[in-house]
Amino acid sequence: MKRIGRLAAVAVLLVGCSVITAAQTQCTQGSGGGYDLLQTPSGSTDDLSTIGLGKVTFQGVPLPSVAEVGTADTIVQRQNAIPNPIPQTGACIPIQIVALYLQSTGTVICNNSQCGSYTGQPVTVYATINQVQSIIPTSQLPQYDTLNASTGTMTVFPNYTFNTNGTTIQADLIVVPPGSPVTATKIFSTPMPADSISASGSSWTTTEPAGYPNSPYFPSGGFYVNSFAGSPMFASLITSRIAQGLLYGLGLLLVGISIVKIRSGVASGRLNLRPVYLLGLAAVAWFVAWRSSNFVFPMVAQAKAVCASHSVSVWVNEGGTYVVHVIQTANCSPLSTTATASVGTP
Repeated sequence: MKRIGRLAAVAVLLVGCSVITAAQTQCTQGSGGGYDLLQTPSGSTDDLSTIGLGKVTFQGVPLPSVAEVGTADTIVQRQNAIPNPIPQTGACIPIQIVALYLQSTGTVICNNSQCGSYTGQPVTVYATINQVQSIIPTSQLPQYDTLNASTGTMTVFPNYTFNTNGTTIQADLIVVPPGSPVTATKIFSTPMPADSISASGSSWTTTEPAGYPNSPYFPSGGFYVNSFAGSPMFASLITSRIAQGLLYGLGLLLVGISIVKIRSGVASGRLNLRPVYLLGLAAVAWFVAWRSSNFVFPMVAQAKAVCASHSVSVWVNEGGTYVVHVIQTANCSPLSTTATASVGTP
C-alpha cells in the first residue's frame, strides 16, 4: 500500500494512470453498493524513512475470520450501486478502503523518537485500517489513531471496463516488539503518510469467480474485477544494479565521444553543437541512473479472489520518490459458513 500502500495495497488497488474529468469530480455518494475483497502478496515495500522505520517490506494478514472474507486483508466499499443501464460516458462510484491488515517482514529497525528502549532495535510493524468496527472489533484489528478516510472514485463503463481515480490511502502504523501480534502492547503508533493511486483500463464482470468469499457482511453487489490494466514493462529493468551500471557507462561513453569531437573540431577549426547534445544525453543517463536507486516495489492487491496469478505495475510519485506498485489478484479461498473469533495469521 507506496505506502500502502504506499501500499496500497495496500492498497489498494489499482493500475495505470487516469485523469479525473469534470464529470468524474461530480460523483456523489448514494446507496446500494458493494464490497471488493483484496489480498496483498508478500514483497510490498514502503519507504518509511521519514518516520524512522526505513524501507519496510509488508505482506497481507488475513482479516479476522469473524468477517468471513477468506484470505482477504483489504476491503474496499463501493458506496453506490452500479446503475442499469450504465451510461456510455461511465458511472462514477465513490469508494472507500474500510479495512486493511498488513504486517512487516524481515528486519525493521526502530529509529523513531518514540521508540524508547527499542531505539536501534528490531521491531514488527503493522499497517491497519478498521472502519468496520461493528463487525471486526478493535480488539482483533486495532486502529489507534484518527485517520483521514481512504477514499476515491471509480468510473465504471458499459463495456465492462473501469478506471479508479485518485484513491487516497492512509493506514495506521502500529509498532510492536519483534514477533508480537498486532494486539500486543504497542511501542507507538502513528498515521502513515497518505498516498494516491489511480488506474485505468481494468475490466470487470458480473460473474462470481470460483472460490470467491461470500461474506454476509461484505457482499459484492454483483461486481467482480476480471483483469488489470498494465504499466511500463521497463520499471523493473531500470531499478536493477546492472541497468544502473549500464546507464553510468553510457554517460561516460557519451562524454568521451563529445571530448573527441570537441578536440577534432578545435583542430579543424570547425566547431558544432553535436558535442553539447552528447553531453546533455550523458547528463540525462546519469540522472536516470541516480534516481533509479530511489525506486522500490510495493505490492498492492486488487479486488478479486480467483484461482490464478496475475500482476501488473503502477507508477506512483511519492514526495519525489517514484514507486512501482505491483498489483496481484487475491487468492481462491472457499469459505466456511461458521464465523469464529480467531485472528488470521500470515
